[in-house]
Amino acid sequence: MRVFPDTITSRTVAILLIGIIAFHAVSLCAYQIGLDNEVDLTNEVRLAERLFTIKRALAGLPVTDREKTAHSLSGGPLEVHWSAVPLTVDGGQAAERTEGLRRRLLQLAPELTDNGLIIGAPSSLSSKPHDSHLLLISMRISDAGWVNFSIARLTGAHGSLSSIIASTSLMAIGVLLLSILLLRSVTRPLRELASATQRLYVDGDPKAIAVLGPREIRELAAAFNGLQQRVKKLIDDRTLTLAAISHDLKTPLTRAQLRVEDIDNAELRRQIDGDLAEMLAMVDSTLAFLKGDQTGEPVQDFDLKAILESICDDLSDAGHRVSFAPTRNIVLRGRHLALKRAFNNLIGNAAKYATTVVVTTTCRDDAVEVFVDDDGPGISPDQREAVFQPFYRIEASRNRATGGTGLGLTVARTIIRGHGGDITLHDAPSGGLRVRVHLPLPARSSGPKKQKDIEAKSA
Repeated sequence: MRVFPDTITSRTVAILLIGIIAFHAVSLCAYQIGLDNEVDLTNEVRLAERLFTIKRALAGLPVTDREKTAHSLSGGPLEVHWSAVPLTVDGGQAAERTEGLRRRLLQLAPELTDNGLIIGAPSSLSSKPHDSHLLLISMRISDAGWVNFSIARLTGAHGSLSSIIASTSLMAIGVLLLSILLLRSVTRPLRELASATQRLYVDGDPKAIAVLGPREIRELAAAFNGLQQRVKKLIDDRTLTLAAISHDLKTPLTRAQLRVEDIDNAELRRQIDGDLAEMLAMVDSTLAFLKGDQTGEPVQDFDLKAILESICDDLSDAGHRVSFAPTRNIVLRGRHLALKRAFNNLIGNAAKYATTVVVTTTCRDDAVEVFVDDDGPGISPDQREAVFQPFYRIEASRNRATGGTGLGLTVARTIIRGHGGDITLHDAPSGGLRVRVHLPLPARSSGPKKQKDIEAKSA
């Protein structure tokens, strides 16, 4: 299970999401800190100055106008009232939390020192604690009466925090959706490039991909198109050269075979003829390996089941115990003869070294796996990769009757990999060797129709 995102789009979206969350978390903290320090009326200095200003303003008014003026000075979290007696009871938790405010008020109004300042909180109801969000203050006016303040503390989360979180969340969602759309458009050429790389020479001649997207991706697409053309030219030149070499080698060998007939010694003629036949077979297998999968065969749709049945039937007719568990028709796209040759090498090798061979297939949504199980001696794990090297043989005598030329598995893997698949070797359930062939299936968009066509023809 992956912990981190695996694609450019998912990683970029994850980075943006983390960045947005971190940015807004820091912004909200900074906003809350600023609100507490700059706006909250419980700031001791500013609150003390405002309370003192209101007290002084009311002290300069006639007694009859003080209550009306006090109401007009109220606003927001602050309510002001004038009364003949104090409306606040001193003590309680408020005394502990407002010591700094008390000192500041006494500095501004020293005349309040003599029991002229009362700071408290609303009394508790039954078992409920004091309300920490409400502060009551009574200040004595020098001539007569008291000015009483009721202050709602703005500590803690601000009232508009939920709306801030909602707006920032909507902005984050919008940024993420837009980022996903933009990133998918940016990475689409990369996905097409990966798909074109997998299809290289599987669908025939290379097809140029569209040069779209940002500059870096356009440069990459243009470089890939140029690479395809250079590789095609290289392979075409090599194929022509190998064809010429094949003609030049086979011609003298064929003439030598004809001249052998003039030798009177039958035993010598038989030996020379056998050596020449072996040389021709080695030349053919070597040239086939050098050519790889570039035989000029067109790419087409075909039924893999029919290929496997044909190979197994031919080997059974030749006296080998080879069985094939038939499944539904399997539509593949590639070079029919080349793949038949690859499977013929694999199943033929198994039949040569084992008594019983069983061929089975397993289909998934996007790939098919072919298993060739035998009960032979198998191959040790340390040699399972080496046997795919050219001219490598476990049997070291170099006798073609027992070991061949050492190119069968190499040619088979070259062909399979040329079709976007691979070959691996494992232990078979019967104790011998299991050859596992993995091949991709065509795109599902065209698969069902072609699947029905092939099944109809098979019927």
